[in-house]
Amino acid sequence: MAFIITKYIHFISILVLFSCCLLEYVQLQPSMKRSKIKRLLQTDILFGLSALVVLLSGLAMALWLAKPLGYYLSNWFFHLKYTLFILIGLISAYPTLFFFRNRRGDDADNIELPNRLRQIIQIELAGILCLPLLGILMASGFGAIR
Repeated sequence: MAFIITKYIHFISILVLFSCCLLEYVQLQPSMKRSKIKRLLQTDILFGLSALVVLLSGLAMALWLAKPLGYYLSNWFFHLKYTLFILIGLISAYPTLFFFRNRRGDDADNIELPNRLRQIIQIELAGILCLPLLGILMASGFGAIR
């Protein structure tokens, strides 16, 4: 039962992760009021928390609840999936820091957003879409290193 609950939490947190990233992307404009930047920061915090839940529930399944750890460690899809997850986490620091640095001041102020902010979030979205596919391939036995 613990496996089913953990897997469900894992899937729901992946959906929240993607939804938060998509919400950030849709709301981005070249110039935004500081009040909207603050709301984007709240969405970004939820993005980060959901990423933490994805990571912890995934590790719980790999370490204790699913197949033996050797199964995962000998699968290159597993390594690719976690590498991609870490890369997404690293590049997501840029939007987080931008929103965090621009949260203070008058809510009516207009803030110019860097062009690369939108591109970074597009890359995050594409990476997040790849994660479930890599998980399915890994769980199905593809990518086993022999």
